Amino acid sequence: MPDGQKTLSTRSIELQRARPISELRLPSRAANGLARHGVNSIGQLIARSRQDLKNEIHGLGIGSIRDIEEALKQEGLSLATAGRTSRYSRPLGRHARNHHAWLAGLPILKEAGGVQ
Repeated sequence: MPDGQKTLSTRSIELQRARPISELRLPSRAANGLARHGVNSIGQLIARSRQDLKNEIHGLGIGSIRDIEEALKQEGLSLATAGRTSRYSRPLGRHARNHHAWLAGLPILKEAGGVQ
C-alpha cells in the first residue's frame, strides 16, 4: 500500500475519534451521563469497556449501554475490550472517590491537610 493511502486512513481514524459523541445521536440519558463524566468525544468513549461504563458512570444502565454499543456499531466501532486501560481516563476527584467509597461501604476519605 502506498504511503499516501496509509496516512489517509490513519488520519481518517484520528478524525473519527475526535468527533463529539453528539454525532452518535444517543438517547438523552446516555448522552447526558457520558457528558457529565467528561466523555465528550468518540475516542474517549471507545477507550472504555462495557464494564468501565457500568462502574464509572452512574445512571447508565444496561439499556443505555446497549444503545451506545449499537450506535458505535453503526459507525463501525466498538467499546474497548475488558482489561484494556484507558488513555483518556482522568483521576477521580475527592467527591467521586468519597461517593465510590460510600457505595462500597468503606470509610470516607479525607484530604491531607484539609478541613476534617
